[in-house]
Amino acid sequence: MEKAHLKANASRPARSVKSSKARVLLVDDHPIVREGLTRVINAEADLCVCGQAVSHHAALEAAASLQPDVAVVDISLEGSHGLELLKDLQIQHPRLPVLILSMHDEMLYAERALRAGAKGYLMKREPPERLLAAIRKVLKGDLSFSDDITSRIINLLSGTRGPNQALPIERLSDRELQVLERIGQGHSTRQIAATLCVSIKTVQAHREHIKEKLEIKDGTALTRFAVHWVESELRFG
Repeated sequence: MEKAHLKANASRPARSVKSSKARVLLVDDHPIVREGLTRVINAEADLCVCGQAVSHHAALEAAASLQPDVAVVDISLEGSHGLELLKDLQIQHPRLPVLILSMHDEMLYAERALRAGAKGYLMKREPPERLLAAIRKVLKGDLSFSDDITSRIINLLSGTRGPNQALPIERLSDRELQVLERIGQGHSTRQIAATLCVSIKTVQAHREHIKEKLEIKDGTALTRFAVHWVESELRFG
């Protein structure tokens, strides 16, 4: 079904030389979100959605075949993670600007997205006009982050804030954060290993590192923390 969906989008003709519309690739595993974004973007005189993808693999195929001008990518993807996709897109399509659109708190993910190569970060609770403005900004080669995130990034680069001043959860690596999220979603160690394509021992090691960094005493407390964190993300994201 995913291949058929990608094929339908990939069959669209490439942008003509006379066309002034920038081509947008949407990567999100929620159909309602994709269709809503498509309507908003296609209503603009200078933008159009050239294709949609629901997974990491489909997004890479779409980027290669459709050659979009910009990609709008969600952090949470079924069976993968937007940060991993972002890194692969930067390797395979280094000139493709990527805007992250996510329900997750920008204070936790925006810096990670920037390090992975994103040109902007926007939360899904923002109004459509903010999304359109962000897309146009990254298309021009500029960065699009909130004032708070920009200030944090400047402080980091200037050395104003040291690593020990970060909140405990910010000390987790990208992979550790992915493991924590899946623990909170109720996935077992075996399921997490299969999803992330790593060994069970690797996941167990990540769990131990997470407990150490968050100062959590045992596995039960870790699960409780992870569930609470995921629920908070859903409630306030």
